[in-house]
Amino acid sequence: TPLQGTGTINLMPFLLELNMYEDLYSSTISGEIVLQDAMGLISTFTLNGNEFLQVQLQKTSSDTFYYSRNFRVYKVDKRITGDNNDYEVFTLMFCSEEFMLSEQYRISKSVKGKQISNIVSDIFTNYLKIGSGSTKNVYIEQTMGVYDFVLPNKKIFETINWLSTYAQNSSSAGDYVFFENSEGDRKS
Repeated sequence: TPLQGTGTINLMPFLLELNMYEDLYSSTISGEIVLQDAMGLISTFTLNGNEFLQVQLQKTSSDTFYYSRNFRVYKVDKRITGDNNDYEVFTLMFCSEEFMLSEQYRISKSVKGKQISNIVSDIFTNYLKIGSGSTKNVYIEQTMGVYDFVLPNKKIFETINWLSTYAQNSSSAGDYVFFENSEGDRKS
């Protein structure tokens, strides 16, 4: 359901396809929803790719929602008009809200005498506003060593991924990765 201002549109009658992508090597969940529209949704509701989308999944109409997440629509794509111009098929591309924040801000600062896990925790709290009191969970594995860094003017998620290449755990087994799972939990 994209939210435009204070209005809500139920997209179920227009839904052709819903695809969601969760990847261990991607920082956020993304997806696309394909709609067939004979009412002129794009022009009537001024869909421009800056709406919110709430995805709620359940097995049957009597079940409670077992999956409910909010996303940001960032693009209206693949617009195709029907044979007689009586309908249009288009795709709404969406991603997690945190991806939009990451694209808007860069981190450029020096950090002295901190563990990488503490630096990443600070980024979540101060830049993404995710931490204690948030509805989303963040799991950051404790790292070894104390470092001095000059964070290199990169986007938020680029900075976290850059830091993860330096991170080591107590057994020195394996690299750290940063990802979001389908429940919206962040793990680093």
